[in-house]
Parts: sequence; structure tokens; C-alpha cells
Amino acid sequence: MTRTPLALSLVAALAIGLSLDGFVASAEAKPKPRPTPTPTAPATPSPAPSASTWLNGIDVSVHQGTIDWTRVAAAGKQFAFVRASAGTLTADGRYAANRSGARAVGIPMGAYHFANPDTAPNDALNEASWFLANATPASGDLIPTLDIEVANGLSATALTAWLKVWLERVTEVTGVRPMIYTSPNFWKLHVADTEWFARNGYTVLWVAHWTTASKPLLPAAGWAGHGWTFWQHSSTGSVPGIVGAVDLDRFNGSELPAALFIP
Repeated sequence: MTRTPLALSLVAALAIGLSLDGFVASAEAKPKPRPTPTPTAPATPSPAPSASTWLNGIDVSVHQGTIDWTRVAAAGKQFAFVRASAGTLTADGRYAANRSGARAVGIPMGAYHFANPDTAPNDALNEASWFLANATPASGDLIPTLDIEVANGLSATALTAWLKVWLERVTEVTGVRPMIYTSPNFWKLHVADTEWFARNGYTVLWVAHWTTASKPLLPAAGWAGHGWTFWQHSSTGSVPGIVGAVDLDRFNGSELPAALFIP
């Protein structure tokens, strides 16, 4: 497909002097927690496509170390999500290498931000700006992702408002609505299982539900009927070219559509 360059109005870097060459650790940057594999409360199952309609992919961060992307491609992985940032002070030190590595072997990739919400003034806006400055999303990338799996004590109302600010800012700059990564249990417990996002343009759900079942459980009444687009079905995968465990993902279809890419 033909895509035109995206003109980005990126915000100036918020932390002068931080080196993006290595992993920048901060007090707020905690090891990425994992969502609860199976929700404790009932959630809506999505229709189960046959395995032949799935595309297989991975999501990675600095925790996977140096990745041999040629071997990943040869293993049949057809898309990748790469962490760019977390909170407002953490830049993933492997983002640039992972981004260029995936692109070089023709694996479609998109950047994600690990949200670390709190009550500091303008926190959601600052986290969005930090993500944009580090991810530099561009034409041809998969749409950006907001990874929400910690609430840090925020109420459902406060967290919902936080999410809206982050998503609206990234939409404003990139021209596309990001996808949301979450687990059914987290969404029910910490965002009151709201359908607002699914009903207001944020229809792309990347659901985390680790199971050997043929379909995941979904939050928000099957994401308001839209179902899942991506499914993180395992956190303990083994992929040639990656040392140690890696998250495994599926796309609900046989071909990534143009709507999932930044034009």
C-alpha cells in the first residue's frame, strides 16, 4: 500500500540530559507487571476464528535484550509491538534497535507506551508527550498503543479521565486513534468495565488473556461488540532469535488492514 509521510509536531524532550542509548531507570519505572491470566469475574468471550485466520506476532522491550530479527522473521512472526517508553522518565534503551531491526526484515511494527498514571498535575499529557518524543511514530508504523495495567490507586473515574487525555493527545499529533492494551480483569476492576472508549472511536483492542483456549475473554461487553483485534495469549513463548521468554500475540485475521497503519 502507498502511504504519505506523517508530519509530526513532537513535543520537546521532557528530561534534558537523559541518555536514550541505554535503559533509563527511574523511581517510577518498575518491572513491567503482568496482567492476571484469567479474570476472576465473568467477561464476554469473543468469537473464535480458526487458527488459519490468525497472524502470529510478538511484543518486546529492553527485557528481551538483543534480538536477531532475521531469525524472528524466518520463524514466521508477522508483526511486532515494541516498547518505546514508560511513565515520564523511562525510555526503552532497545527501542531504536528493535524498531530498525523489525523494519529491516519486513515485519510491521508499532510502538507502545507502558502507562504509569498518578495524580501529578498534567501527568497524562506529560506521559503522552514523553511517548511521542521517544517513539517518533511515523507513516507505515502500526498505530500506537497505550498499555494500561496499573492503576496506582486512582479511582475508576480518575483513571478513565487520565486515559482520555493520553489518547486524545496522541490522536491529535498522529492523526490516528491508538489501540488499548489491557486484561479483562484489570479493566473490570480499575476502569469499571467501561464501554466508553470502544463506543467513541477506540475500537482496536489488544487483549491480554493467557490461556490455551481457542479464544480470549474480553472486557467491556466484548469491547462493545467490536471484539478483539490483537490477543496476547502467552507470556512464556519461545522464538528463534530471542533469548528467554517472550510474549506471543495473534491478529484476528489473515492480513493486517490499512486502517491499522499510520498513513
